[in-house]
Amino acid sequence: MEEILEHPTGSDEAIAAQETRRVVVEQRGSHTLLVLEGEIGLEAAADLRSEGERLLAGSGGVALDWHAATHVGAGAIQVLLALQAALGARGMALDVARDNPSVRRFLELAGVSGHFPAAEQTA
Repeated sequence: MEEILEHPTGSDEAIAAQETRRVVVEQRGSHTLLVLEGEIGLEAAADLRSEGERLLAGSGGVALDWHAATHVGAGAIQVLLALQAALGARGMALDVARDNPSVRRFLELAGVSGHFPAAEQTA
């Protein structure tokens, strides 16, 4: 299953920014992979939140792939922390399948990198 969330509405500048972000959901075995690409800022947080709620309805684990993200902002991180907490309450974890050094650095500066264990480091 793959779902791409893009909502091109608003000014030309807003549309261009939205076209540079993607939230893709892929099923891989018993895990659902949440792929974040491009600028995942405040505008993407609502899409990410609705996808997170949908993912919680599933029965398998969830992993993140944000290796192609150019930015994951504080709003998106809050949504991911809530998803991680909800999964944790079910005895599951939100792991990072493919990491990104700039996103990892932001997480470290924000003091939340420990909430997103990385299975693999990529350049």
